[in-house]
Amino acid sequence: MRSKQREMPAQRRHELFFETAKFKTEIAHIPYKWRKRLIARTLDKMAWSSWHKIYESIAVNFVRDFAKQYVPAGINMTQDDNDIIATAKKAAGQVSQGLCAAQSDQHALLIISALCRDYGIDTPAFEELADVVARAIDHRWWRRQLRKSIGRAFEAGNIRLGYVHYRGEPYASNEAVLGRLAQNRRNALAMAATVLENENGEQFSIADLAEKTTANKSIRRGELMLRINGFETIARETGDQGIFVTWTCPSHFHATRRNGYANPKYSHATPREANQYLCKMTALCRSALARLGIGIYGFRIAEPHHDSCPHWHMLLFVRPTEKYKKHHIHDVAGRAIRIMKRYAWRTERGEPGAFEHRLDVKRIDWSKGSAAGYIAKYVAKNIDGVEQHKTREGYTVATDLNGDVELTPSMRVETWAAKWGIRQFQQWGGAPVTIWRELRRIKKEMVNKAPEPMRRAWDAVQKIDGEKRADWAEYLRAQGGAIVPRKELVITLAKDEKTVIGRYGETIKVTPYGVHCSALIGVVFKSVRHTWMPVNNGGDGAVFDLPRTRVNNCTHQNPESPKTRLNSSTFDVNDQSENNKRTTNGDIRGTNFPISKNDQLKTQPRIKELTNEC
Repeated sequence: MRSKQREMPAQRRHELFFETAKFKTEIAHIPYKWRKRLIARTLDKMAWSSWHKIYESIAVNFVRDFAKQYVPAGINMTQDDNDIIATAKKAAGQVSQGLCAAQSDQHALLIISALCRDYGIDTPAFEELADVVARAIDHRWWRRQLRKSIGRAFEAGNIRLGYVHYRGEPYASNEAVLGRLAQNRRNALAMAATVLENENGEQFSIADLAEKTTANKSIRRGELMLRINGFETIARETGDQGIFVTWTCPSHFHATRRNGYANPKYSHATPREANQYLCKMTALCRSALARLGIGIYGFRIAEPHHDSCPHWHMLLFVRPTEKYKKHHIHDVAGRAIRIMKRYAWRTERGEPGAFEHRLDVKRIDWSKGSAAGYIAKYVAKNIDGVEQHKTREGYTVATDLNGDVELTPSMRVETWAAKWGIRQFQQWGGAPVTIWRELRRIKKEMVNKAPEPMRRAWDAVQKIDGEKRADWAEYLRAQGGAIVPRKELVITLAKDEKTVIGRYGETIKVTPYGVHCSALIGVVFKSVRHTWMPVNNGGDGAVFDLPRTRVNNCTHQNPESPKTRLNSSTFDVNDQSENNKRTTNGDIRGTNFPISKNDQLKTQPRIKELTNEC
């Protein structure tokens, strides 16, 4: 009697497929952290089918689509930073070897574009071929691009798979925060080991100089609050109405719901794309307010939701200008709020909760205290503030440990902003802070006989510890007010344009060297700027040979080195010895490309002689 054949359950067949060589090949370049959750999601996709020809193709296609979006082409996501550095050198060498066979400028561009595409990065966008080549054969350019590409792709994958949220890794993944901390440590060591000397013989390390600038978090926080208080002072004096606005993105930008579960509406948009959406909507809103004749000034702060999607907090003051068209409407703030809601609800207007959560507005009541108090906590917690963060969803993000490393909420926010290239703090309206900082570099003797606005502005920016505080409000008054157009500023920057030789050739460098006052046409109040030169202390520690000017060691011409042609056999970056790492480059504009008569170039750029280091 024949025994009955028992059929293996479909679930078990699905699981066994994950152990086959076919599936392991597909998942080989997926980071180990992702594999468990990716396989679980793949299993859900396969669940409805029990026939191997169907569920196997479903699994393979799902993993391929995921890898196409979150794993840059030709990149192994499991590599660490040392591997990225090695990959960058390899890619630069491949470009150099490929250019040896180039027959025209179009051919050279095709070679560079193909190699960039293989590594999942964008081709350098420049009009001159020389500028494109100079970057494509520089391993440092490749290193920057690969770090950015791989870092953002890895972070986007963490968000997609649900690792980044308040119950797991809020704001940014643990790997991203640890990488940022390591980068900060490397930068701190490099700055501490580099000593500079000015023309007066004074020596400081770069770390000491950085502590006196807005790179110091306490100075940065203090300057932001000073400017916010100055705006509030102007608003109180002129009777302007104040509002505190929180602007969030539509639901399809959010990867995770408030309850910690995945959002089925998520469109796989990155935090950078969400921030660009907010930039576009607020730009349209500001244009509409300007057309209506409503002046607006204040500050906006970008910070992440628990799932890394950004939202904006804005402390704004509004007033009617000379172009105000609704004179019968005295509630200017109410009109501004109405316009903001129009653009905040513009996308996916009918989705549940849009009217409730998309835009939150509070009017400033001057009788209840300072308007700066509405935004002070957001300034503090996003720079170096409180150890515990309250998210917009009402959850608390506390400091946690990863091994022996402490991961603070403010460090997570800093990592989030740096990883996605999001500007955290931005001033709307008012006079530029660049002029404010330039005025601080001008000596008192320069302004003794200056016009009154110039003296007022100079005095407003000065600070004397224990005696006098800087006054942003007085600076705005001297400049013409809080909503003065840039073309009507009383004090403007005096700029100097110079052609400098940098790592990638000649560029136009614009440097301020003082200020102009509209009352004295053609007169420049020059600021004090030091010329810094590196000091080689001869110690056993790390020594960083910095350029004495903007011209670095990779841009001086070496008269002993012959001009190198594009398809010349001597154009080989990989054959350079260690002793030639500081060999300088020839001029990039002028070397003829040897090509056939049928493929003449309209322009004949010159190619730099580049070593592995240059």
